[in-house]
Amino acid sequence: MLAKPRSRRVAALLALAGAIPMVGGFHLVGLHKLYLGQRWWCLIYVAFALTGSKVAWIAGIFDAIFYLVQNPDEFDANFNNGVMPEAATSVGIFATSPTSVNRISETLRDLDQLREDGLISEYEFEQKRRKLLEKIG
Repeated sequence: MLAKPRSRRVAALLALAGAIPMVGGFHLVGLHKLYLGQRWWCLIYVAFALTGSKVAWIAGIFDAIFYLVQNPDEFDANFNNGVMPEAATSVGIFATSPTSVNRISETLRDLDQLREDGLISEYEFEQKRRKLLEKIG
């Protein structure tokens, strides 16, 4: 639905905004569910709000608390398909998974062994080393 990863804080603010009445007693119930790509839940919240029940507003408050207390990695797994937000992906080595970093370090060791054995030149080793390190950061 959205190109950028969803934020826990934005989702929590939208959930709280749904619990606070706007002009004329109108509520923005369910916007946080729409933001998170859960259209059916949004419709359920709106349906409860239209019946005059306060269940949707109370649920919105609980949702806001849940989003803020939830582990960021768990939130990303649930609502961002495991994709880390842009702030985390711009940190270099943390953009690559630990297993990927382990594989790259093993490959570097193998390349170094090939260089020491004289099977590849110093120039070839350096080129391959740089390509591997670019994958990390």
